[in-house]
Amino acid sequence: MSRPKTVGDILIGVFEDLGEAELTKFRVHKSIVEKTGPVDLVDLLTRTFTEDGAVNVDIEVLGAINFQVSHEAYFTAHRSCVTSGVAMAGAPGTKNMIKDKHFVDHHRTALIDRVSQVEPLLDRLLERGIIIQNAYSEVRANRTNQKKMRELFDGPLKACGPKGKDIFLDILMDLEPFLISDLKGE
Repeated sequence: MSRPKTVGDILIGVFEDLGEAELTKFRVHKSIVEKTGPVDLVDLLTRTFTEDGAVNVDIEVLGAINFQVSHEAYFTAHRSCVTSGVAMAGAPGTKNMIKDKHFVDHHRTALIDRVSQVEPLLDRLLERGIIIQNAYSEVRANRTNQKKMRELFDGPLKACGPKGKDIFLDILMDLEPFLISDLKGE
């Protein structure tokens, strides 16, 4: 039995289908001046924009370089596959959902008010690629833990999607186990 396709697998397939001219246009449009191959390009996009964001960036840029006509149906199928969770080994966040909201979003206010290990949390989010260095520095620049958490929620966590929120929650469970247990009602 073959494993389900990941977002990265889908994007690599798309980049491999591009001719060198279109791939060069893509790199130039996104200011990626180094000569990157499909695998490195997908790695860069998913680290920068998360998997969900990478698909959207890919679709947007391919449209901007006038490549969408020949790949429109291809992308429509893959985009719906990705957004429905079918393309991944399991839909991210489903085990952490409460009333159609991710646990992290559902408990946003409590997390902003009560997380005390913000600096270690940011370090781990940076290490795991959920936030980039620029966002890390912006969040850390806030004076209080509440302002840092609010900035984190309003920026990087808003953009990272359910998979990123799952990782955020896993890190919180490690750093703040009593807080998460309390919020889960355990």
